[in-house]
Amino acid sequence: MTPLAKLATGKQAVAVASEALECFGGAGYVEDTGLPHLLRDAQVLPIWEGTTNVLALEALRALATDGAAEALAAEVRALAAQATDAALRPPVDVALRAVEHARSFLAAAGPAREAGARGVALTLARALEVLLVAAHAQWCLSSGRGRRALAAARALARRGVDLVDDATGDADALLSE
Repeated sequence: MTPLAKLATGKQAVAVASEALECFGGAGYVEDTGLPHLLRDAQVLPIWEGTTNVLALEALRALATDGAAEALAAEVRALAAQATDAALRPPVDVALRAVEHARSFLAAAGPAREAGARGVALTLARALEVLLVAAHAQWCLSSGRGRRALAAARALARRGVDLVDDATGDADALLSE
């Protein structure tokens, strides 16, 4: 899960820092605020930690090692099982469908496997994010901490989890020439 975490957080840090600067308007662009420094630091994460494509290929390599795919599947099942409240079913189902789509793509991909690595890795990372937030939301609901985490899980699931591009399978013919 390390390459998935690096890939997702590196990409998200750039978007979050950019959004923060935008919230401050023109003042966010002024060096005296320190905000441009945060954006520059965020920009280096997807490069320094490994580009998205490199991390996606690393995730595929890691998943191909003995027992890794089974361990990831067990983690996904365990997180999904924690979210028992009926209101959490929709985001959990979105995440589980995305994981299954990524799994079936990898099983059938052939030479296009690497061409689809980025979409698979982003899908797995986003699905894990949804499941982690859903598990936390269940804890919040069970311990009387409110429904904010539930709202976060539902919002995260609506923002697009499955980024697997089945059309990359069309690349098989081109890659085998």
